[in-house]
Amino acid sequence: MPAGGRTLSSRLVSREIPPTCDPFGRKNTLFFCTGVLAGTTVSSSDRLSIGAKSPLTGGIKESNAGGIVGTRIARQGLRCIALEDAPGKESEWKIIVVGKDGVEFEDGTFLEGKGVYEKSDLLAEKYGRKAGCITIGPAAENLLLASGIACSDPHGVCSRYAGRGGLGAVMASKRVIAMVILDDGEVQPDMVDPEAFKEGSKRIVKLLKDNPVSSLFTKYGTAAMVDICQSLKVLPTRNFTHGTIEGAEKINAQTMYDTIEKRGGEGKTRHACMHPCAIQCSNVYPDKDGKLLCSPVEYETMALMGSNLCIKNLDVIAEMNRIANDAGVDTLDVGAAIGVAMEAGLAEFGDEKAVIRFMEEVRDITPLGRILASGCKVAAKVLGVRHAPHVLGQAIPAYEPRGTKGMAMTYLSSPMGADHTFGFTLRDEEEPASKEGKVELSKKFQVIGSRMDAMGMCNFVRYSVRNDMTPLLDLIKAFYNVEISADEFDDFVKETLRIEHQFNTDAGITARDYRFTETFYEEVQPETGETMDITDEESALARQW
Repeated sequence: MPAGGRTLSSRLVSREIPPTCDPFGRKNTLFFCTGVLAGTTVSSSDRLSIGAKSPLTGGIKESNAGGIVGTRIARQGLRCIALEDAPGKESEWKIIVVGKDGVEFEDGTFLEGKGVYEKSDLLAEKYGRKAGCITIGPAAENLLLASGIACSDPHGVCSRYAGRGGLGAVMASKRVIAMVILDDGEVQPDMVDPEAFKEGSKRIVKLLKDNPVSSLFTKYGTAAMVDICQSLKVLPTRNFTHGTIEGAEKINAQTMYDTIEKRGGEGKTRHACMHPCAIQCSNVYPDKDGKLLCSPVEYETMALMGSNLCIKNLDVIAEMNRIANDAGVDTLDVGAAIGVAMEAGLAEFGDEKAVIRFMEEVRDITPLGRILASGCKVAAKVLGVRHAPHVLGQAIPAYEPRGTKGMAMTYLSSPMGADHTFGFTLRDEEEPASKEGKVELSKKFQVIGSRMDAMGMCNFVRYSVRNDMTPLLDLIKAFYNVEISADEFDDFVKETLRIEHQFNTDAGITARDYRFTETFYEEVQPETGETMDITDEESALARQW
């Protein structure tokens, strides 16, 4: 089986990195891995998986992003780029440039301290907007734990984030401020059966367009989840103490769609983060004058920086998102940290000016900004807040766990820290608030999600192939002349899960760490009347492979 995406990055992390090493030390390695179909005509197959030991969770980490970098790496004939060693903080910043004629280490000091958007413009000016650029923000330069890695979108802007797990800080520890994959790669996919591959690629497009879920995302993007979560009473609100918010319609998908359409200009309700993509679930959110404010604004951000903070203004959420992108931080972890800060009394929930001020503190690397950019676990400890929404130090995504025990089980069993893409159960939970059957349901969707990660494909493709992987397995056969059954493929991804959990065990992470903070078990979520009732034994079963 050809290895790519998360299956490749996690196996490399497990093989090459000592589990007990310092994430910022010489023994940690940062891997950039493409999927098995990268650089081809298959829709949504060019995501980039980035793996290392996480400074945020202390365990194994894979975070992935859309954009054009995966395509550029594939066109250079590469499947993986590894950044090893750590030269020390006294070393000058470097830009690594990869092209058909080799690899160059160039001076990157002119980028130091600048925001990601300015870095992106300077890189595009120097290397061309068609180059695949990877960069970090000021938060990563200061080794802050919620920092991510920004990748070029099809317009040459570094706005597609591998945001989770603090991997931006790992990149900074290598004193690499940017990596550029030039648009001069001449390697074309060498397929065993080009005609069968072409037909298989068309089949994927048809499946995506015919599927009701992926077609919904085409019109509304991930923002469609606002109304769904509000109706299920799992929309995180007021630092994850509630599951609904009055006025949710002010920040839902229809309001976003209507706002973008009304303002026009540079706004787009449909936007592809990579090419080719038949789903086009991304968006370009414009300001009141039709000028680009932020792209994209996704559901997870709308919840963590919106409802979670009682902010019901899309312009404010988009501005927070833009500042987060510029600072180079994960919107989920920082949004959750701001929720903790509000509970600590640093501002009132719903205060629009305060949340912008908090984000400016993050961008300016002030003492408070450093705390917020270290994630909600650190923020809660520093600010004296018990109710901290995280697992393994990584902020809970945008589904209040007491009201959706399937998602809660996934959070408690992911080796990556709380992660919604790891095993997305919400759409298939007949009784979300009940924990019955949720071990099996979470494990089922952990496998389904891991299939997409193994392929290096967008997670939204899963809706079209979750019950029949044949279309993707046929593409592997046509490309590599490797025939693999659906059961063999699932065995392959399950082995990856075992490897990931073993790394965490060897790193010193125990069953006691796979828990929510005690408040989730003690305090009732008002809308559902539920507390967290999943036991350590049950979550342990969901981690057994």
